[in-house]
Amino acid sequence: MLRSLVWLAVAVVTATLFPAWASAPTVLDLLDAPVAYTASFTVTSDRGTYRGTVWHAPGRERRDFDTAGGGQSVLLRRDTGAAYLMKPSGRWYVGLALDAAAGLAGGLHAMAVTRTPVGEETVAGTRATRYRVEASAPKGGRFQGEAWISRDGILVKAVGDVVTPGGRVMPVSTTLSGLRRGKVDETRFDLPSGWSGMDLRSVPAERIEQVVESLRPLLEGR
Repeated sequence: MLRSLVWLAVAVVTATLFPAWASAPTVLDLLDAPVAYTASFTVTSDRGTYRGTVWHAPGRERRDFDTAGGGQSVLLRRDTGAAYLMKPSGRWYVGLALDAAAGLAGGLHAMAVTRTPVGEETVAGTRATRYRVEASAPKGGRFQGEAWISRDGILVKAVGDVVTPGGRVMPVSTTLSGLRRGKVDETRFDLPSGWSGMDLRSVPAERIEQVVESLRPLLEGR
């Protein structure tokens, strides 16, 4: 279960790469849509398919989703440089550095992005520009695929492959539906009070999955 949480975080970071600014230098500079919204989402990677709800505001994003092991959440805080993996039924969370979570997916935090528009399409009721997208990182990670972006900078669909520096290929796709623009309750982006937490923000990306898996007996036993 903890392994799926780590890789969903990777998929979520991957799937939110491409808002509509044309000249930002890295992927993390492109993480935020400049508008607040709520939507249903589907994310598929080689680790499975996840469906749930996303709440987004500039600098902050939360995704709640269901798995066979129960409800889980990912909270991305670009404003503080952190990502949190949360298990509501166990009332615990694990904190990671956002750069480390991005690094798990091939160095996304250092990827320079290029986009080529190929047309206009409607995705789940939202008009969007379809782009051919390529991104590469200095250490060899890369992404190639397509992205559909609304006129106000919301990624409504993306399909492609992330290749890690070691050559691992991770197919990733995501789609939003039921998109509702407007202010989001700020408490959605706060860590719940009274929960147990483990702060792994100082752990480098190459050790994150190993460390989180080693904590599983302790966390699952709560």
